[in-house]
Amino acid sequence: MSDVKYVVVLPNNPEYDRVTEVAIRGTLLQEPQQFSINFVNSPSCTDNITYHFKVNIPSQKIIQNYKSDGEWSASEQQTVLNIFDEAAFSLEFKLDYENSSIRVHQRRGKGANYVTEYETFFSLSEIQSIQVWGDIKKINQFSLNYD
Repeated sequence: MSDVKYVVVLPNNPEYDRVTEVAIRGTLLQEPQQFSINFVNSPSCTDNITYHFKVNIPSQKIIQNYKSDGEWSASEQQTVLNIFDEAAFSLEFKLDYENSSIRVHQRRGKGANYVTEYETFFSLSEIQSIQVWGDIKKINQFSLNYD
């Protein structure tokens, strides 16, 4: 996979509460193979990744796992039918701190379709940045919601 295409360092401001939702909308390169979104525990080091969400576009597989001390965990894979069949993508990641899980939805028009949910090894409060990797042409929107 290619280098990181987009990085956001999450604000560390006591006036804000925790990030509860991350929305990312973008376009893919022509004939994309894969892209991933990493919820990283340090903006300058990828040895610890709370959540790795990867899409293999030709096979329509989603791969989810985490990285601890530089070692990837076993991955969870699932096949979804034609959710990444367009040149654009729009994803929402909802962070549930109480259950230490992230729920993923895909936006289509005015609706949102459930994609997957993942229980994290690390606490969600350890996430310090979000990175987008792979066959991404452009990020059109990146937004954060707080509780």
